[in-house]
Amino acid sequence: MNKLTKGFAAIFALALLLVAGALVTGCKSTSEPVADQEVDSRAAADITAASLGTESGGAGVNFADVNALANGKELSGIIPNKSGPMSANASYNDTTGMHTVTVDRSGSAGKYSFSTTILYQYIYFDASGKFMKTFQSGVTDSIWVSFSKQRSRDAGDRVDVDDTASGTWTVSKLTSTQPLFNGTFSRSGTDTFHTLENGDRTFTHAFTITFINDSLVTDKDDRKHVYLQGPATSHFTATTPKGYTITRDTKIEFNGDGTAFLDVTRTSGDGTVDSYTIDVKVGVWKWKGKLRIK
Repeated sequence: MNKLTKGFAAIFALALLLVAGALVTGCKSTSEPVADQEVDSRAAADITAASLGTESGGAGVNFADVNALANGKELSGIIPNKSGPMSANASYNDTTGMHTVTVDRSGSAGKYSFSTTILYQYIYFDASGKFMKTFQSGVTDSIWVSFSKQRSRDAGDRVDVDDTASGTWTVSKLTSTQPLFNGTFSRSGTDTFHTLENGDRTFTHAFTITFINDSLVTDKDDRKHVYLQGPATSHFTATTPKGYTITRDTKIEFNGDGTAFLDVTRTSGDGTVDSYTIDVKVGVWKWKGKLRIK
């Protein structure tokens, strides 16, 4: 082999190495590492807790508002044409029966704080399905409520959430002794953790919770917090700083006492189910496993 041939051979071999390297880099695995799967499930539980909690600015705030409407009460702090914390603007469409209320909300408790603007739309119906302008005890049979929350920064003890949220709910059988709460709640945004397990890593997440024939329960002690009692399911996805995607499908059981049990399936992992208890009053992960607050 002459020098020219050897030179071409060397160049060809180098080109093959570069192509192989590019293929390896391009085909880098985006699968969820086995070593991270339990920690990722814990992260999903943290985000779920923060998204449901009242003090963390989650859906608990909305549960209290929906409960007020379902009992014929106005949302607290509705002051037309004024602005500021706990203020709102309200309107009514007599053609569709739609009430529209925009509320600025903020709150803080210990390490938790939130500030956001919530748009509610709701319609009262009688048992025949005809809309009603106002709630009438014994006549109003259901209420349909939708809400959307503008992007807000909710700070917590274990996780800070910067996101948007929306939901559509129906409370039916209001003329019975056991009204039923059904619907969906969706949330998406970014999360920064402050936990031993997850350090200060940041996720980008999206998830939807589906509520199934639940009851709204008012806290007997403070009359402020409203919890759910009954089942729900959630579908959660997130992208981690390492570039892989997490998927978690969760069965939720609300206990009606400010706690909920989560059975979190490692859908993108090995299929293991991790169980947790969360505090939906504050909005925080409490324990691994299912434990009741005494």
